[in-house]
Amino acid sequence: MIIDYETYFNPEPKGFGNLDRLIKLFDEVSRDYRAVLFPPVTEIPQNKEMYEALRNYPKKNRFIPCAFINPNLYGSLEELETCVRKYRFKGVKLMPTRHRYNIDCIVTHPVMKRAGELGLPVTIHSSSEGGYPSLIGRLAEKFPDVPIIMDHAGYRYFRAEAVEAGKKYKNLYFGMSLVTEPDYIDEVAEKIGPVRIIYGSNAEGGIPKIGLMVYEYTRLSKEEKDMALGKNLARLLKIS
Repeated sequence: MIIDYETYFNPEPKGFGNLDRLIKLFDEVSRDYRAVLFPPVTEIPQNKEMYEALRNYPKKNRFIPCAFINPNLYGSLEELETCVRKYRFKGVKLMPTRHRYNIDCIVTHPVMKRAGELGLPVTIHSSSEGGYPSLIGRLAEKFPDVPIIMDHAGYRYFRAEAVEAGKKYKNLYFGMSLVTEPDYIDEVAEKIGPVRIIYGSNAEGGIPKIGLMVYEYTRLSKEEKDMALGKNLARLLKIS
């Protein structure tokens, strides 16, 4: 079974990334393909809207819903609690570049603390502008019991910085969404270990079938590919 750590919901029935279109992309790979689903990237997260859309969706078991949290907003902890207790979401997404904060600043600490208490992995968008891998590493140091998936793994211009952070912090996982260079996956496997590689597609912005092709050109063994393409994430999300 393949488990994708990053896809995005669109509330528009015919929109780019609506549930039916995502399922079609999944089925190009396998009928067993499952994916983490995040709400769209907006200032005020649409967690409730995504929950309502999934409630009666006939193929909702193909999705693993996770919360998008803006820690700058009043009530973000209550929002997270609702997502977990009521909606049964399995993880958290933070996007400092969109919500305008440095990921290692104190505004994120209450969310990280609560995620740790709830046993949730936290996915963090990596790039410049508040999401440098070194800053994500500092946050990982402050919250060593919280698994952090570094979204895009610092790709493409912060690869070295991401690897250095990964060497230091064992709770830092490499989310390989939109990573198209097999040698980077091989480098992480060699220097960090295949147990911390997490496959993702960024669908519908990225295409699952294309993302998976990259792994065919790596040096990973079949066992290591199985880990990267599903087993590692299943462990973090506590799903079978």
